[in-house]
Amino acid sequence: MARGWESKDVETQQSLQNSGPGRRLSRGLSSTDRERINRRELLLLDRARLVNELDGARNERFRLQISAELNFIDRQLAQLTAEA
Repeated sequence: MARGWESKDVETQQSLQNSGPGRRLSRGLSSTDRERINRRELLLLDRARLVNELDGARNERFRLQISAELNFIDRQLAQLTAEA
């Protein structure tokens, strides 16, 4: 059976997480900085997933829910940037 979108998306997320900039820069950073970088990478992955879901969503209520989640993630990313 052919691989579907979900398995390809998971594979992409794992490769991004394993080879992301935080992995190369994490040496020599404090644990707080490493946690912040890791948190940012995870938020960016969640954001990319939600943007993908929003593109395929047809139900207006579902689109509104995804938009609210995107706004929440954007606020968290802004907060992380302000803390740095």
